[in-house]
Amino acid sequence: MRTVKGKITWIDIVKPNDGDIAAVKKEHAFHPIILDEIHHPSSRARLERYDSYLFLIYHLPVYDATMQTSRRAEIDFLITKNKIITVHYEHLESLDALFQSLLRDEALRKNILGSETFLPLHFILQECTAFALRQLRHIEERVSFVANEIFNHKEEVLLQKISYIKRDILDYRLIVRPQAALFHLLKENSETFWGDKSRVYIADIAASQLRIQEALENYYEMIESLETTNAQLLDAETNKVIKRMTTLGFLFSAPLFLIFLSEIKYVGDIFLATPGLFWTEFFVIGTLLVWLTLYFKKKKIL
Repeated sequence: MRTVKGKITWIDIVKPNDGDIAAVKKEHAFHPIILDEIHHPSSRARLERYDSYLFLIYHLPVYDATMQTSRRAEIDFLITKNKIITVHYEHLESLDALFQSLLRDEALRKNILGSETFLPLHFILQECTAFALRQLRHIEERVSFVANEIFNHKEEVLLQKISYIKRDILDYRLIVRPQAALFHLLKENSETFWGDKSRVYIADIAASQLRIQEALENYYEMIESLETTNAQLLDAETNKVIKRMTTLGFLFSAPLFLIFLSEIKYVGDIFLATPGLFWTEFFVIGTLLVWLTLYFKKKKIL
């Protein structure tokens, strides 16, 4: 548990234990169910309004390089009129950086913690939004890679890459989509909890979240189009291989037919009795094979 103070106090709890929960319970009249909630992660984002405080569960997308997809990192907010408590279950770059900046910079501390709790809430969520937008860069880079490589005859390699990108985007969407309803509820409750002056700040957070969703939808549409194009190219390449194999089968049918004839006793006796006939047939078939090969290459079939 760490604390930074101005007119408003910000308490940040990382990986909460029983001692942390007991300390919060001693200082505040939070509902026991809420205190139990912050002891462990929750599966869904939500906002609950009480007489003297707000309880907010927010999920932040974090890219997992090992799994090659995004996962949710949870931040719980307990917000009173003069204190904001954040609880998370791992160290988060966005919160750590802001907290350290407030400890070092007195002017920033007075600006953020010098009025009402909607201001630190706004700054914290803006830092989270900025982090989420940075997390989108890896999706942008991977989509751009596929777009640049799609006409370089790497259809099978790109097929796997596209599948990973789509999974990442879908996982990211599962995390950020519920936030739209969350911030809608926050806007509805902000004016009655803080007053009209909080409306602009909460609307700014919601607008930032909307930018994330719009960027994500754009990337999804792009990767869907690239997947369709890659599938068409892969089909065309497959058809080309089938055409080549069919042509080769036709080319080799003539010598196979000659071998078949030589196996027939009567025809075989004729070939043995007249070696010139055999070599004449061999020359004709060989010439035909060469001519057909050159013809099919000219037509770009082979």
